Amino acid sequence: MTKSGILLSAAIGAVLAAQPATAEPSYVVLAHPAAVDGRTIEDDHGRRYRLYAVDAPELAQDCLDPEGERYACGEASREALAAMTEGILSCDIVGIAPEAIKTVRCQDMLGYDIGSELISAGWALPDRASGQDYIFDEMEAEARARGLWQGRFVRPERWRAGARL
Repeated sequence: MTKSGILLSAAIGAVLAAQPATAEPSYVVLAHPAAVDGRTIEDDHGRRYRLYAVDAPELAQDCLDPEGERYACGEASREALAAMTEGILSCDIVGIAPEAIKTVRCQDMLGYDIGSELISAGWALPDRASGQDYIFDEMEAEARARGLWQGRFVRPERWRAGARL
């Protein structure tokens, strides 16, 4: 091998060594993920994903229906997310949540944004600390008295801080 061939081989080796062995994917396709709660889904390998800019009642959280009766709104939120994620989802990975859960923005096969749909249905709220993307969806749910907006509830971040009805 010539001197220039050795230098070229060394240069190529240095470039390849500087490249990561595998790049982290920027999206994930999920088939029938399980709804863990009203904002978290789990694939069949146990990996969890949190919906971007979405907050939802905790599973143990209760709310009041239009007649003033208590109901498990955290579970109702989880069930709504489960119904919206029954098929195949395409999810863009947009970050990592504090618990090392990937934060995702997911669309169903028809192109509907799951976060937008969940908030428009009234079973979740926009997480304003993460983004302002779903504010109008919340306004629609409130104006039409959908989901949580049918009765009374404590916002999830306040409930986690100890506030109750």
